[in-house]
Amino acid sequence: MTDPALHEEGGVTVLKLYKANRIEKKVSSIRSAIPIVKEAQSGPSVCQKIITRDDTVVYNSDRNGDIEHWEAEWKLEMRAASGSDPVRRCPYQNSGCVGDDLCMECLMDKKIEEFSTSGY
Repeated sequence: MTDPALHEEGGVTVLKLYKANRIEKKVSSIRSAIPIVKEAQSGPSVCQKIITRDDTVVYNSDRNGDIEHWEAEWKLEMRAASGSDPVRRCPYQNSGCVGDDLCMECLMDKKIEEFSTSGY
């Protein structure tokens, strides 16, 4: 994954590939490109890409899979890059497991730790 950015100078391009043609749309940031990709994934397009101004492909649906998982990882990288909030990585590699929204395995681990330290 490339370094996350709130705003890409010169914008980013969302490329939607269909069986017979391709559609490019310029947007100001990766954040604004994500909803367009989500919409395209539910439609007839066969591949979606987010491409930065310097032609770096930061998201490719064939390579990165579902945009929801990629978005969660991207947000995690954004928080790590900002340095303001300690980043927690899920030991079970669940990309949706962040902050207060823990996956079931981490939630169980947390409860086990709470009970083991409480003296029961």
